[in-house]
Amino acid sequence: MSLLLGIDLGTSYFKVGLFDEAGSIRGLGRVAVDKVTPAAGWFEQSVEDFWRLLRQGLGEALAEAGAKASDISGLSYSSQATTFVLLDRQKQALTPLVFWTDMRAEPVPQDLLDFSKTETFRRTVGFGGISAFSAVAKLNWFQRQQPEIWKRTAHIMTISDYFTFALTGERVGDASTAALLALYDLPKRSWWPEALAKYGLEAAQLSTPLRPGSVGGQTTTQATALLGLPVGIPLAVGGLDHHVAAIGSGLERFADMSISTGTVLAALALVDNTQPTPDCYHGLHVDGTRYYRLSFDPNGAGQLENYQKQYAPKRSIEELLEFAAKIPPRTQPVNPPSINATDAEHGIAVRNLLEKISYTHRTLVEKVAGVGKVRKIVATGGGARSPLWLQIKADILGVPMVTPACQERACLGAAAFAAVAAGRHATIPAALQAMVHPDRTFEPDEKRVALYRKG
Repeated sequence: MSLLLGIDLGTSYFKVGLFDEAGSIRGLGRVAVDKVTPAAGWFEQSVEDFWRLLRQGLGEALAEAGAKASDISGLSYSSQATTFVLLDRQKQALTPLVFWTDMRAEPVPQDLLDFSKTETFRRTVGFGGISAFSAVAKLNWFQRQQPEIWKRTAHIMTISDYFTFALTGERVGDASTAALLALYDLPKRSWWPEALAKYGLEAAQLSTPLRPGSVGGQTTTQATALLGLPVGIPLAVGGLDHHVAAIGSGLERFADMSISTGTVLAALALVDNTQPTPDCYHGLHVDGTRYYRLSFDPNGAGQLENYQKQYAPKRSIEELLEFAAKIPPRTQPVNPPSINATDAEHGIAVRNLLEKISYTHRTLVEKVAGVGKVRKIVATGGGARSPLWLQIKADILGVPMVTPACQERACLGAAAFAAVAAGRHATIPAALQAMVHPDRTFEPDEKRVALYRKG
């Protein structure tokens, strides 16, 4: 048995998928990402817990597949952006993983904000403006607030850099996630000296970004100690989770844009240049010549989970969606949400919430597409599992929504990278042709499209 390992280093869950060469998922491990909050607005995870959760996920995936670690022939990842860890000269962790959602850097010094809003900044890194979510803002916080740790810091690694380094010993990463650090010169494919100087950093502290899908190294004995993986498995560097999930969903093959409904909402398309676009980010694509263009909103599918927990704790998400399916479009609620609401009232409230989130997606799609026409969209994330929600999206966006057969699209995209690194497929396009398959298409209903256009 030859299996390809694709790991999704998500914000809410780590997912570990094992696939065959045809893209069929053989085993899946899914573990919640435990974070600690030692202070208000801080979100951390110890490196020990990081590896413990990945071991758990891999164990679950292997058990479901009826396989052994020795059956794995290649691996790669998709990853959240800008979560990082600081290491000393001996490459030992000085800090926990500091998640991108961490807000300890608030307020960000004004001079750093001003620098990030310049035209030069936008044209160089592919987006404009940083915030307390940005890694550079938190690195500046360490410089100011914890100088004793900063003096000992020799290496700064994103979560995916650290994953790659720990398993292979190579200080390399991917240009897909590096692009969101506000330090990477996209046109020149290198770290930007002016930004490094502004943020008090050195290129030697950072890993070397490679084209997404490139072979980054092979597993060492450290990979055996951390995850039980054999020595010598090729590891391909991956990319940003939204980027890799779009690839694993059939972007370009089935559609010309991807939207995601997960921890955050996102829209992503491929473009030929990094022309500054309001509220959009850019990063290098796997072909090394084009870029992804991404726009996102932090208020994602968690809004539905929060509703269920707050107002319908005795109802499942599936039941709430069933109630919503019985409600006509744009039905206005009579009363505010209540834990004592009837099934119909829950249905109205949930339908409204699904429509609200889909309107946000329409805004994101418009930002990414600009004046371009969008013909079809592939859907990723947990929200892509609901036929009702997919139909609502198709009606509100006025565009057919395509769903891939595999529900773990980020893991599958990573597995396609792994397939090439392992020599199972010659190129990434060939791997995607063999491994990514369409499932259903939700066509927009013209009457509902007209109704939603009034909203």
